[in-house]
Formats: sequence, structure tokens, C-alpha cells
Amino acid sequence: MKKTIALMLFAALTFITACDDESPFSGYAVNFTFDKSIHPYNQVNSYGQFICIRRGANIGQYRLTDALGNTQTVNIPQIQLQQNTFHYGLGGLVIGTPMNCDGNIWAYDWACPKCDNSRHRLKIDNTTGHATCGNCATKFDLNSGGIAIDGNSRPMWHYRVFDNGTSVIIQN
Repeated sequence: MKKTIALMLFAALTFITACDDESPFSGYAVNFTFDKSIHPYNQVNSYGQFICIRRGANIGQYRLTDALGNTQTVNIPQIQLQQNTFHYGLGGLVIGTPMNCDGNIWAYDWACPKCDNSRHRLKIDNTTGHATCGNCATKFDLNSGGIAIDGNSRPMWHYRVFDNGTSVIIQN
């Protein structure tokens, strides 16, 4: 009887473990909302164009790099600071509509998933849709779900995106 129970327990644990595929979603905290009808956020509506968001130098700010590579500091309105806790993942967010995916907006972590370090942000090339790590030289395809196309790495971390037509909420 004890052997039967032990065997059933072992089989159950094996089944649970075998079904536990690695999630494409990051475990790093993310909470970011924007209006995709306002420039430069509207660039995420264009296939193959990505914007990047990361924490600013001061509380109440974030840094936004648009699809053309222009970077600006954005001040978060006081009312939003009181209502929301902003989190930007490990290295920041890369947000856009991939060319080869489902036509929806996707959000990736800006940090290289192989290096797994906030200081190793990927260099985004909006002309090719590729992101390259300056540390390990791994190249990822943003237009194909963030898969590694040059180098040995897991795909880029994804974040959940909720799009109601005007506002986009990125959370995990």
C-alpha cells in the first residue's frame, strides 16, 4: 500500500513538472499605461516601429526613446503618481506592433534575457526590427516574438498588454 501511494505521488509530481513549460512572461514588476493616440506613443500603432520606456533619473519621471531614436524625459502628472505605482521591468520596456506576429501591440523587457542585468539594455534598430546586446552580442528579432536570431539565448521577456483601443496598459 505504501509503495502504491509513493508511486502515485511520484507520478503526480512528474506530471505536474512535465506540464510546467517556461512562461514567456517576465517575473519583473511592470505597471505602465499610456494613450496610444498621442505622439510619440502613437508610433506603436505602426507595424515594425518600437518605442522604449525606462525609469527616469528622478522620481516622477521616465525616459522615452521614440522609433526615430529621439530621447526625452517625461514628467508623470502628480495625480497619476498618487494613483499608480510605476514599474518598468528589469531594463525598461520595448513597446510596438511586430510585423510578423498577431497584429497586436507587444511589450518586451529592454534588458538582454541572456545577460539578465538591467545595465545590459538592447540596442533597438527600427529599420531592421532587431535588438542587439552590446555585452554578449546576441541579436533578437522584435518582429517575430523577440526570438534570438544570432547567439544562444531564450527569447526576450514579454509583458502582458491590455489595449482598449485608446489606452494601453502593460502589467504582469
